[in-house]
Amino acid sequence: MNDDKVDSTTNSTPSVSLFRGIYNRVAKRLGVDPSYVSRVARGERKSAVVEKALAAEVRLIRDYLNNHENNHHNNHDDNNHTSVDQKKKSKIKPRSGEALEA
Repeated sequence: MNDDKVDSTTNSTPSVSLFRGIYNRVAKRLGVDPSYVSRVARGERKSAVVEKALAAEVRLIRDYLNNHENNHHNNHDDNNHTSVDQKKKSKIKPRSGEALEA
């Protein structure tokens, strides 16, 4: 009956939830209203600063996902013998005291 069952064997965060809150994070960083960031993202307003910050945030998420995907494949290819250095590299580093919300 419930087609939306969650696979309890997966420990990773769905990639969509990494984008949740992106407007709020960018707005907080720039000291503007989240609705303004949203309007810039939709093309209703123009702001090179907001566009650059959004692009940087998306790049951060994309890099995180790429690192996570690469480590996921490496873990399975190497029978879960990932070195400590590889595990450290896969962690995203928040900038200026803010965390990537999931």
